[in-house]
Amino acid sequence: MKKVVFFGAPDKSHLLLVLGKLLTAMERKVLIVDSTLAQSMQGYLPQAEFGCSLREFEGIDVATGLITPAQLERSLLQAGGETAYDVMLLDTDHTEFVKGRELQGYDKRVWCSNWSRLVMHKNAELMQRLCLHEAESQPLSFYRLIAPTLPTAMPETYFDSLLPQQAVHWEDTVFRFPLDERDMSVELDNQHHGRIDIRRLSGTYRRNVLDMLQQLFDCDAKTARRAWARSRKRSRVR
Repeated sequence: MKKVVFFGAPDKSHLLLVLGKLLTAMERKVLIVDSTLAQSMQGYLPQAEFGCSLREFEGIDVATGLITPAQLERSLLQAGGETAYDVMLLDTDHTEFVKGRELQGYDKRVWCSNWSRLVMHKNAELMQRLCLHEAESQPLSFYRLIAPTLPTAMPETYFDSLLPQQAVHWEDTVFRFPLDERDMSVELDNQHHGRIDIRRLSGTYRRNVLDMLQQLFDCDAKTARRAWARSRKRSRVR
């Protein structure tokens, strides 16, 4: 099973659900785990299912309200046994689920931030608590994701000044999602309609997500585009 962890304070729920939907279009069995303090993933799930720890949504298994791996294991057992997943996407903003030497058990690690001063300082504290020096494979590689990206007077190197440079290898690729009213509208519509409809997402959003598919899940550009086309078609027929 390929495991990808998304760290950081910003809300990444919609992005992970879009990635999960594209991965299911590639015929992969996907588990998304929301282990954040805010539990924003529940905002996209049907209200009748609030409080459930594991449920199916848009062809994806979504686990919410979980802080530790042991809680996830119990949820999977209660749901009828551990399913053979192809991909697990973990969303977390604390260190109870994974840190230290456990980090190298994840195939890819994505560091998520934005230009909010509070978010940046929370992320800096989180990075310190991850105990990167305990990992046997050093330095550990991380991708960076900035969402939303906005034009500011501050250079992106300002991020680096707040984060430790030892025991970390930053990948050259940076995923940047510009603030776009259309994308925000789609996110809100998807929340209130209990679905993940990608048809009205902007071209920039589409390009960034397809780039993430290729970088994080080792698929080629043609496969990624086909997954997007299948997902658009499935949204249209609903």
